[in-house]
Amino acid sequence: MIKKKLAPLVLLCCLLIGPTACTRAIVAGAAAAGVGVGSYFYVKGELERDYHAPIARVWQATLQAVEELNLSVESKEHDAFYGKIKGKMADGTSFKIELKRESENLTNVGVRIGAFGDKTKSEAIHDKIHSNL
Repeated sequence: MIKKKLAPLVLLCCLLIGPTACTRAIVAGAAAAGVGVGSYFYVKGELERDYHAPIARVWQATLQAVEELNLSVESKEHDAFYGKIKGKMADGTSFKIELKRESENLTNVGVRIGAFGDKTKSEAIHDKIHSNL
């Protein structure tokens, strides 16, 4: 009952504070309070999602997603803790996908399309990564 009453207050705080470094924590708290935000975080043009899988497996799923979506890769690098793919879409818009190892079986993936972000295209890339896992 208290969680339901706090949810609007948490959302109001998000609006008042704006996109700061703590926005992700506030959104996660709102989700825990039953707001139903989901597992995506759209912060400053980058759509982030946590995958419950090791970074090596998420890296392979990401490479496969990029190939299946016919995205042109300009650079890629990865190790046991971090990975990054940069490239261009068919219309010339740049994209960047960053993977960060959070723990042995948890990987954070951030997708940014263009200079300001494109949530719809970023979601499509995340959906493809998820389907490849």
